[in-house]
Amino acid sequence: MIAKLTKRTIDATPAATSDVFLWDSALKGFGVKITPKNRRVFVFQYWAPNLNRVRRRMTIGPYGALTVDQAREAAQRLQGRVANREDPASELSASRAAARDETVSAISEEFLTDSEGKIKASTAAGYKWLFDKAILPTLGRKPIAQVTLKDVAALHSKHKSRPYLANRVLALVSSLLSWSETRGYRARGSNPCADIARYPEAERERFLTVDEVARLGAALTKAEKEGIPPAPEKREKPTSKEKAKHRPKSADKPVPADPFAVAAIRFLLLTGWRRNEALTLRWADVDLERGTATLPSTKTGRSHRALGAPAVALLAELERMADSPYVFPGRVTGGHLSDIQRLWTAVRHAANLSDVRLHDLRHGWASFAIGGGYSLYLTGKLLGHSRSETTARYAHLADDARKAMADNVSSVIDAALRGKKRSTPVVPITSRRA
Repeated sequence: MIAKLTKRTIDATPAATSDVFLWDSALKGFGVKITPKNRRVFVFQYWAPNLNRVRRRMTIGPYGALTVDQAREAAQRLQGRVANREDPASELSASRAAARDETVSAISEEFLTDSEGKIKASTAAGYKWLFDKAILPTLGRKPIAQVTLKDVAALHSKHKSRPYLANRVLALVSSLLSWSETRGYRARGSNPCADIARYPEAERERFLTVDEVARLGAALTKAEKEGIPPAPEKREKPTSKEKAKHRPKSADKPVPADPFAVAAIRFLLLTGWRRNEALTLRWADVDLERGTATLPSTKTGRSHRALGAPAVALLAELERMADSPYVFPGRVTGGHLSDIQRLWTAVRHAANLSDVRLHDLRHGWASFAIGGGYSLYLTGKLLGHSRSETTARYAHLADDARKAMADNVSSVIDAALRGKKRSTPVVPITSRRA
């Protein structure tokens, strides 16, 4: 219904079984809502700027507490804001959400709390790191209900120099927004993350050579016996006054490294295990006599692993701490070793292998296994892969091994054909009759 809004017309309009709207003929969007219980409220309705035909309706105040003229003045102010391409209803909703502490920061805490027991502790720690370092500094104070496609796209783009990080951020924000929908913090079906294209992630494969492993071994031995200096930090050079005041003369003097940290890196080289699989290994899960270990919870679930003789010998020589059940105990009583990155950075720097990551030791183990002629299937089993597709990334190494074999065998045969001395003896296969 459209009419000139006055006290007379409002009082004369009866309530009905559903909401009745009486719109002012003089000011577009200004009206009165009359509920079935005969409650009369001034409202203002408009089309949201910058959005595709989204209609907003907001309450101005109750009729009686406000006169028609007072309500019309408020509606005129709102109309002016809309003309200035503002969205007053959305801003009001955002401020109310912030007052209820329904910000991204607050809801992320609820999300992490709800995730306890549903995801691994290491995964939860990864989520917490992503929130603290990459998401909350940008979106933390924004109401969760007001996170838009534009917001998420900007956040994703902010980390485009690190595609893997950018995509993990996008995936976590998507999970948070979907979870928020199930808790009533956002409208159903409002998650915009599916509309954002992921950045391509180049698979990084860095395989170690025998010479590089030897250099790492020498650096580890030196770190254990003498100590090695820390890798140079990427920071501004301190002034001479700062050096004299804050930096002790012994700061750069090498000290022997934690033997358990050195042993942990050697163990990763010898087994190809994931970092946390090694650091959380318990003595109760190791059978030195059989040369096996059972990992109750890995990235792919429960896993049984065979240990090579050198890895078994390394474990047999380790001291067992009475106050810790872990093979590689940490400084905290009862805990496991958690920080080997600092030592690893120093070791790889000393070995002049600054481009080698700790996880590349796993790739190196796979390259030696497949290069030695072992199948992708067996290699995957020892690496703890649950799917053959994961090990298939190393398939080209098997091609290299087959090529080397073809070269060697054909060279021996070629030498025989040419009547030259063979560098490798050929053992013919003969059949015997009983």
